[in-house]
Amino acid sequence: MSIKKTSFSVAAAVALSLSGVAIADASVWGLGGFNQSAVAPKSNHSILSIDNSISVAAAGTLMNYQEHINPGPSDTESGWMPGFKVTGNYMGQNHVYLHLGYQYNSGGIHYDGANLETHAAVQTTDRATTQQLLGKIGYGFFMDNGKIAVTPYVAAGYQSWHRNLEIPVGQEIEDYSATLAGTGALFQYQITPRLVFSADSEFLAVTGGGMTPHITGLDLGSAHFGVSGEEKVAVSANYRISGPWSVFGGLNFTHFNYTGGAITSYTQDVTDASEPPSSTNLFGMDAGIRYSF
Repeated sequence: MSIKKTSFSVAAAVALSLSGVAIADASVWGLGGFNQSAVAPKSNHSILSIDNSISVAAAGTLMNYQEHINPGPSDTESGWMPGFKVTGNYMGQNHVYLHLGYQYNSGGIHYDGANLETHAAVQTTDRATTQQLLGKIGYGFFMDNGKIAVTPYVAAGYQSWHRNLEIPVGQEIEDYSATLAGTGALFQYQITPRLVFSADSEFLAVTGGGMTPHITGLDLGSAHFGVSGEEKVAVSANYRISGPWSVFGGLNFTHFNYTGGAITSYTQDVTDASEPPSSTNLFGMDAGIRYSF
């Protein structure tokens, strides 16, 4: 990809080449509160180093799922799922920001619910797998001589949950999926030349969602969901070890709803052939290594 370089003033270029540091310890504001001459080249700038990097992390998620059935019983699930996360970031000298992230988690979580046909209480294990792919594009605004960056962005992606309940005979699998689209903002603060704090917030619409069951002895169709919302907040800290290498760790919380819906086609006489509305809370943490380019 060819990125057009932003023009610097002659004075700024000379100052940068002689000193190799950020210009002046003073806040200079330009259009939209941003002055490009206040930002050092990415090779000397902690925030831009993070925004031009690839990273791999171990990522654990505590999942809490709650169906909303009145009258009940309502299914609940809760448990810890280990996994990993891979991300790539790019910000050119025009400060257009690109991000692509993929996360995978899988583990046995506790299921407390009821039999689909008899409604008898059931407690078992869900061998659950969740995945999310999310892309972002935004623009970075730098302040305080490049020590602070605020990057609003738009985002789009996809998420899924493979729900695999352990039952004595046969199988009971439900595949949930949805597309995501919305907006958010990334805040970054350079505490020291090696240490950067980040806070990220996402506000996404959950669209095109649905659930397809695969249950032994039942020939069911799919449930199609309406539009709902998903919110996420995340904080992290990145510490540069040496050269382009750094380590990071963070915490995050995600909440989203599925509206539920009728199963549109089925050939068996099944009571409540529908997927109820539900809420999901995800408490996550990650720790990994980053390479800046």
